Amino acid sequence: MFSQMLKNGLISKTKDNFKFINMKFMPFLNFISKHYFIFVGLYFLISALRASLHPAASTDYKIYLFLLAFAAFTVFFDIRRDVKLISFCVLAVPFLYFIWYLNIHGYELWGKLLAWENGLKIIVDLNPIFSKIPFNDASFARIYKTETLTSFFRIVYNNGFVLPLLIPLYRAFIALDFKKMLRYALSGHIFQVFLITPFYLTFHLQEVWYVLGQPDGLARNLSAKAAAGVTLNCFPSMHTSISFAMFLLVMREKNKIFRYVWGFLCLCVIYSTMYLEIHWVIDVIGGLILAYATVKLVDFVLAKGEQLLAGPLNRLYYKKRQTSTFLNNYYTDNK
Repeated sequence: MFSQMLKNGLISKTKDNFKFINMKFMPFLNFISKHYFIFVGLYFLISALRASLHPAASTDYKIYLFLLAFAAFTVFFDIRRDVKLISFCVLAVPFLYFIWYLNIHGYELWGKLLAWENGLKIIVDLNPIFSKIPFNDASFARIYKTETLTSFFRIVYNNGFVLPLLIPLYRAFIALDFKKMLRYALSGHIFQVFLITPFYLTFHLQEVWYVLGQPDGLARNLSAKAAAGVTLNCFPSMHTSISFAMFLLVMREKNKIFRYVWGFLCLCVIYSTMYLEIHWVIDVIGGLILAYATVKLVDFVLAKGEQLLAGPLNRLYYKKRQTSTFLNNYYTDNK
């Protein structure tokens, strides 16, 4: 009898202790849960400031860290509060590692593709055709040209093949939004590489400066042999198609600051291809069309995926069962 009373007393005391701890720390935990993105942003901002103090750190790396901080600080209204954290991590972390692997080894694979293409027989040579089309060299983009502007556009172009996609994708990860991560990645290189490769294998077209005998706008100091390979794959412009696809998707973001700043950067990448005499006007137009078609294709694929996986998503991914109307709006509007 006494032992039972003692046991009940200990249980009651333990419950009271847990209740006290819960009341004391719950507000702090709720604050962390709601505002964790601030700490993520501060981490990247401090890292960027530290990198700025080291001359050995590249300018691109410093910019990259500042952009990650900017992305984190603007993510609040885009955070998904209705997903299970563990389910999200199970899907998003391996996918993020896959993207990281492509980012590290993608240029090596691209270089092998260029070397292979250089040895192929030319099917359709567009160099003489494109060089004769009026205004196709985008000379209007270079009416106003300064050293400062050229340096800016070189930085933009050199980072414009992957950065327009990476920052929004990492931001979607911070926002706990795996569907948005998929949308960005599929609309970018994953789908576009397969859609654009037939054009590159069919049409032989090189960069504007190379065909017209002008100095390299990127000042790469290439040998004649290297230039012949590096300047391939112009139609359509993949810098344009990647950047414009990201522009179309970024315009769906809720945060106006991120939407307009990143949208402007994407448009700068497109303009830089003409300013630096890399791409012809028709290349850019082709890239815009490819980007729009890819985004619409991804919207269709994800909508079909929603229909097939609605049940498992409701059970395993979302905290509460969602209606099909909500899911349809999510896939079509990306909200």
